[in-house]
Amino acid sequence: MARYILRFTGKGTSPHHAKQRLAKSPDVQIVDESSRMLLVEAPPETIERLTTELPGCTSALEQTIPLPDPRPRLRSS
Repeated sequence: MARYILRFTGKGTSPHHAKQRLAKSPDVQIVDESSRMLLVEAPPETIERLTTELPGCTSALEQTIPLPDPRPRLRSS
């Protein structure tokens, strides 16, 4: 399963009923949450269906960015 970020647009915090609906879905697992975003693991077709059913909700695939190694290295001669 892939990880998706669900963002709630509009005013205020995310709707409480949206979190409840996601928690009730058997193939969705809420990994982390903030006041306006949720990180969930779910199949792509489930995320597409839920974002169309939940008003003011957008989704994006989680992306990871590799960080450079901060340790100094010797230059080769």
